[in-house]
Parts: sequence; structure tokens; C-alpha cells
Amino acid sequence: MTNFFNNKVVVVTGGSGYIGSSLISSLKGKPKKIIRISRKTLNPENEIEDWQLDLSIDTSWLKIVLEADIIFHLSGNTSIYKSEENEEESLISTLMPIKLLIESAQKLSRKPRVIFASTATVYGLTNKSPVLETLKPKPITKYDLHKYLAEKELTKANEENIINASSLRFSNVFGPSLSEASETDRGILSKVVKMALKGESIKIYGDGNFIRDYVFIEDVVEAMIHTSITSSSKSIFNVASGVGTPVQKVFNMVAIEVERLTGNKVNIVNVDWPKGLHRIEKRNFTASIDLLISNSDWRPKISLEKGIQLLIKHYLNEKTSKFN
Repeated sequence: MTNFFNNKVVVVTGGSGYIGSSLISSLKGKPKKIIRISRKTLNPENEIEDWQLDLSIDTSWLKIVLEADIIFHLSGNTSIYKSEENEEESLISTLMPIKLLIESAQKLSRKPRVIFASTATVYGLTNKSPVLETLKPKPITKYDLHKYLAEKELTKANEENIINASSLRFSNVFGPSLSEASETDRGILSKVVKMALKGESIKIYGDGNFIRDYVFIEDVVEAMIHTSITSSSKSIFNVASGVGTPVQKVFNMVAIEVERLTGNKVNIVNVDWPKGLHRIEKRNFTASIDLLISNSDWRPKISLEKGIQLLIKHYLNEKTSKFN
């Protein structure tokens, strides 16, 4: 893997975000150059070159594509609810960069490897599990529709041999990172752990029997890296654990582990679903990950139980360091 990257220029958009910061940390020391793209000024990091660019204008993408061998595109809106509130802004932040990337590649006659961060919720409300990539997406949120449209643009550009892109449909990503999820409807498990460590009650909507497929952030980062070096003709991959778990069970696991590590009992309370919550929140979902496994050397390594332990220990260490 290191040999593959050592002569490559890697660009990461959204590099200061939850997944992006972990990706860059894992990539350090491998590529010839890592370029981190952001609209804001970031704290400098060793081995990282920062470019402050607006990804909704063509000159930004011409500059990126001219330099990049591999582009990990993670920026854009990440909130279902912000998409519902401002559909136009969400569409522009998700779809415009993809269109400009493709146009820039065509103008410059360069064919970068592109890894696009999509989402498993593009499938909508599924009836069968596990869900394979062959299932036609039926997005029911504006956020998922915009992600799906971006995927389709990339697939079309692949077919026209303009770029070499893969869209990764992330399931419920969790685990410690250098940066917290910025949106209130992301990073739910991190929020639950922090509440438990503070001695607050954990609230579960309804009976808590809806199924989620949780995948540890280190496994997600590895999936992105492995996909970037694969030569598969497939352009859509699920990134998940392949194991579905009821939310009630997951929260119980957090409570038990917090109690084991701190000695403090955690109270779990079932409450009514709040008004205004999107129906996508009530989905049941487990992904098939066979396609990615068969097309790369990747497979998930961190179980849900181990991941929860690592997440709790991360926040315990963070809490301890504040008082030292």
C-alpha cells in the first residue's frame, strides 16, 4: 500500500471533518503529498499542505485536478435536516463540486482516482436484509436524493472514461476521531457515550428495536484507502460491518461498559418519538459488504463491542487529560 502511494498526490476535501481528519492521519507518511481542502483557515499540520478553496467554483477544481492523482471527496452537507430546510443550498454543496470535478478532468485530460463519500440511506426504507448494491435506491430525504444524483454523475463519467470513481455508501459510522461530527443528527453514538459518562439518562425513541449497521471509523478509513488502490470496474460499494444490531441493544452495551469502567450505573429510558423526526430515522438496515470484500483486500476488523470500548476509553482519557 505504501509503495502505491509514495509517488502520488492525494487531495482530501473535508479533511478537517470527522472522517476526513482520521483519513489524513492514517495516510500520513504514505503519499508524496497530501493536500487538505477547506473554505476556512485550518491549524497547520506536519506533512499537510492546506488549500483554502471554494468548491462551488470551477477554478478551484481545475487547480485540484491539475495536481491530484487521488481525490477523496468528503466535503458538503452532512445533515438530513439541513437539506430539508434549505434544499437548494444542499443540492449545490453536494452536486456542484461533482459536476465541476468531472468538467475539470475533461478539460485537462486528466483522469484522477476519485473516492466519493455517499451514504447507505440512499436505499431508503428497505424491506430485506442484507442490502446489496444491486438494490435500486429509493431516497426519501432531500439529502439522500442529492447524494444519489452525485453518484449517478460519477457513474456516467466512469462510463465515458473521463474519471475513475467509486462511491462508498457509508452505514452508521462511529468511533473516536480527531474531529467531532459537526451536525446534531450525526455521531449519535458518541453523544450517547458522553451522556452516559456524565451520569445522564440515555433516551431511546420508541421500543428501540430498529436495526442499524454500525461500522468503526478505522474500518471506514481503511475501506476508503483500499478502494482507492483497487482496479475494480465496480463503482458503488457498501461500507458497513455487515451486522445489524437493534439500537436498544447497542445502548445497553454502552451502559454496561460505562458502568464496568466507571462504577456508575447508567439509566436507559424509552421515550416517544419526537415530532418533526424524519421517517428515515425509523429504518431497519443491514448492509451486504461482500462486493467490497471480493474486490479489495479490505474487511472490517473492529467489532461493535470492541468499538464501543474504544470510544468510551477515548472520552475517559479526554476527560482525564483536561484535569492534568
